[in-house]
Amino acid sequence: MPHTTEVKDRFRTRLAAADARSNGFRQKLLDDGTRALQPVIEVLNLMGEVLNEEHNAHGCITGTELLIDTDNFVTLCAKLRGVDSEQKIKIKYGPELGGKNYLSISGLHQRYNERLVPGSSASAHIGRVIGSDIHLDEHRGADLAEVVRDVIEDFYVAQIEQRSHFAVAA
Repeated sequence: MPHTTEVKDRFRTRLAAADARSNGFRQKLLDDGTRALQPVIEVLNLMGEVLNEEHNAHGCITGTELLIDTDNFVTLCAKLRGVDSEQKIKIKYGPELGGKNYLSISGLHQRYNERLVPGSSASAHIGRVIGSDIHLDEHRGADLAEVVRDVIEDFYVAQIEQRSHFAVAA
């Protein structure tokens, strides 16, 4: 039987090599996800800055950082927090079967989904709807950013209008 230190050293070496491979994979995945979601992150950060300006009491945007979940998807879970309500937009970046990377989006309403994946003209390169989520090609981050911008504007403006409507009606 090999010497005790040889067994331990070999095991340590193999563990270190596996960690290095895993960390390399995760770092590449995070870099690729950051690149694919950069337009969306920019929109969220810019609109968050406006909400954080002095004398702005309409809410905030949180959850704009990218994380790698337990299933090895890069995940962004933005929370639009208004005075009276909240909306979550969850975006995942990662591989589907066959190895192609895609964006999976949940938390948008039907009318926004339709802008990204129009009804009957949906094809694999445009995107597809799976349940209440939509899947887009990883290169459609700019299209998604435009829709996210509209979602955020509509969310906060609707809250202001709703409060104004109730104040006038009373």
